[in-house]
Amino acid sequence: MNLESENQKKVEFIEIRRLNLNNDLKEHTVITSTKGIKELYMKLNDSKYSRSAPIPVLEEGEYFLILKPKLKRIKNGDIEVEKLEKNGSTLNIFYKEIKNQEYTEKKQSHPILILKVIDSPKKIKLTII
Repeated sequence: MNLESENQKKVEFIEIRRLNLNNDLKEHTVITSTKGIKELYMKLNDSKYSRSAPIPVLEEGEYFLILKPKLKRIKNGDIEVEKLEKNGSTLNIFYKEIKNQEYTEKKQSHPILILKVIDSPKKIKLTII
């Protein structure tokens, strides 16, 4: 076994919400408080729907990771996170672009994925696979 893979530690995560919205979010954002996620949900709230999505709560040792990478391979697609790995202080996010019929029909190309990560936030690196 090589040394590089020994240093890689798998990080547990739960997908909280998936949507497609053109806004000013960065490629990845870390939110460490319930107040922060409430503010984000207010920003993401769509006035076309009377009910907003339930706001998730953080437990000790968790944080929210919001991903909004620019699509490179599929014009109107979505993203699927394959795995999260920690290498030292860097969190590596391995994801792939996938087809999404709804996004294709509506010509949407700004997928946003909200994950709850069971760990503490460090430096983040997005890797498309």
